Amino acid sequence: MPITALWSTPVHTALLDRDDLTRLTDDPTQLPGLLPAGHPGRGMPWTSRTETWDGGFHAALRHGTGEWFALVVLDALAHDTAEASGALVLHDPRAGAANVGLPGLPWGRPVTVPTVPGTLVLVPGWLAWQIAPVHPDDHRTVLAADSA
Repeated sequence: MPITALWSTPVHTALLDRDDLTRLTDDPTQLPGLLPAGHPGRGMPWTSRTETWDGGFHAALRHGTGEWFALVVLDALAHDTAEASGALVLHDPRAGAANVGLPGLPWGRPVTVPTVPGTLVLVPGWLAWQIAPVHPDDHRTVLAADSA
């Protein structure tokens, strides 16, 4: 019996190559061109900001302000990449989501994405996210962007 996705939530992750990361660092307006072919966000205007997450930084639950949210790690200093220091943690904010136990559905449990340079995460704007506490000796520089 096939598994049916009752709550289809498109989440895209990728590791950008050095050239794409350099282009994006120099000109954040290049973001739509780096999204997957056919993604609806490619044709939308985006607003972005650069954030620095230094040691001790963490963020409680947040979510995007547009239809789509993207986060790109531009630079990172991490002493132990196996730790969750500065990781992006995705959460389903819908009521009852934590109680979902159906196989094949990722929501109900947080999904953790390590933040290494070049990491691109693209999610619907309604999806909640947070930043795990950054180790005191680590830092991240990220581009956070919302579609209009």
